[in-house]
Amino acid sequence: MLNLIHAGQLKAMPARYTSHARDTPLAVIRPLLTCVEEDIAQYAQLSQFPILPCNLCSNQANLQRPQVKLLLSTLEGLNPQAKQNMLRALQTVKPSHLLDQSLREACGMDPITGDGMDEDTDHGDEEDELPL
Repeated sequence: MLNLIHAGQLKAMPARYTSHARDTPLAVIRPLLTCVEEDIAQYAQLSQFPILPCNLCSNQANLQRPQVKLLLSTLEGLNPQAKQNMLRALQTVKPSHLLDQSLREACGMDPITGDGMDEDTDHGDEEDELPL
């Protein structure tokens, strides 16, 4: 959400990737990616895990994470499945339905029309689409 709102980019950190931000590549593994934050907090409390102070993320003033968290909470008030649906959307990308012409071309499609996608790959999934 932060990238979408503040950077104008549709991207997210995958469950496993290699970070090249330092001199030595670092494998990053996010095993709790699909877990709900409230479930993790409850498990941590039941397991009596120590709470370590953190001044790096949402505890700092003027950061966007608390605002996006509030936005997500509001969206869940409208649709309890909102977070799960957004995560699923990042896992079921349909390049023919996006505006990125370079992505379409990289997928072997016509960059303008999206034509040329393998018929077995995309059937439109009209029954899964929600009305606007």
